[in-house]
Amino acid sequence: MTKAMMTERLRRNLKILGACLAAGAVFICIWLFRSEKEEPVKQQSVLGQTASASVADKKDTADDKIMIDVKGAVRNPGVYEMKAGDRVTQAIEKAGGLKKKADELNVNLAEQLQDGTIVYIPSEGEEENHPKTAAGEKENAAVNINTASLDELQAISGVGQKKAEAIIAYREENGRFQTAEDLMNVSGFGEKSFERIKTSITVK
Repeated sequence: MTKAMMTERLRRNLKILGACLAAGAVFICIWLFRSEKEEPVKQQSVLGQTASASVADKKDTADDKIMIDVKGAVRNPGVYEMKAGDRVTQAIEKAGGLKKKADELNVNLAEQLQDGTIVYIPSEGEEENHPKTAAGEKENAAVNINTASLDELQAISGVGQKKAEAIIAYREENGRFQTAEDLMNVSGFGEKSFERIKTSITVK
């Protein structure tokens, strides 16, 4: 093989190699462009789902908020916003924890909180003569929704004038409430709102 032939073959091989490299570069560019184009669509879909979930979560969160009053032997007594289903122990944490003199043995830390609950933490050796309710109990006696007046119904935590009027209108139209759960038949009272006030009402 002559030197001219070797040179010609080398040039031909270089051309083929160059064509292959160019084709590979084009393929890589197309693949990258496609990936970049599809990715935002996926992200947009995920973002849309996240936004929908956030709206639903906000609604649920708004419905689940309750207010409780923490008193007694805690570091920072006061009124705190909690979530429905929280326990007395979480209310104590919110109030900065127990003081050293707190009588923890006389408190049910696992008791579930209700809207309007007073959580009172007694001190060691404290006599049972304070005007406050024990941890987890409601301050007011249960209200008979069959006989209560408009003002008495509004004294129930979470029951305003419209709901109180709805209760009276319902019993005038349908008669006495047979069970406390019948309150959920009244406009404005769902399962969650009933759970919050069921310890504050009676039908007897």
